[in-house]
Amino acid sequence: MKWGGGIFWCEQQKEAKHTCSNAPSTVLGVKLYRLTKDARYLEKAKETYAWTKKHLCDPDDHLYWDNINLKGDISKDKYAYNSGQMIQAGVLLYEETGDKQYLRDAQQTAAGTDAFFRTKADKKDPAVKVHKDMAWFNVILFRGLKALYKVDKNPMYVDAMADNAVHAWESYRDENGLLGRDWSGHNEEQYKWLLDNACLIELFAEI
Repeated sequence: MKWGGGIFWCEQQKEAKHTCSNAPSTVLGVKLYRLTKDARYLEKAKETYAWTKKHLCDPDDHLYWDNINLKGDISKDKYAYNSGQMIQAGVLLYEETGDKQYLRDAQQTAAGTDAFFRTKADKKDPAVKVHKDMAWFNVILFRGLKALYKVDKNPMYVDAMADNAVHAWESYRDENGLLGRDWSGHNEEQYKWLLDNACLIELFAEI
């Protein structure tokens, strides 16, 4: 496993390889290819994507686990940003290669994120299901969902995320106009993170 490909999360320690170091590298590789037309970037992006899918994709729901260590032990935590970046990576690779498997991968993972993450009942309206992960995790997921929407024109997942964010913004801001990390309204957090509010600038600009 030590020499099995993929990108380490921390080059100084080299203890594990994470989705969050490999998926963004795939996205970057495709973008660099688009800018430079240097095929090496595209080939590396394809290689990194394939490694991540092989080692860190849950075959049951097509979501991505967090990391795998050098012994081959997998940390099976699932975070919205990991799957979001792999959705975006799949869409970009589909656009550049025309290989529909990348698009199918992205669609399957998007469906998995909706089933797994959009499950928390809203405080004011329990019938409304809210994305349960932290706000800035959700916004990274949204990048992938929007990239997918631009290709397959299915608005379901982007609409759900946008509706969640707008509802939270209109319903749960504090006296300073800030939101916590929980969009469902259940957790009244005394202190707010800049990350969980700054990320909304990106999301609202994108919708």
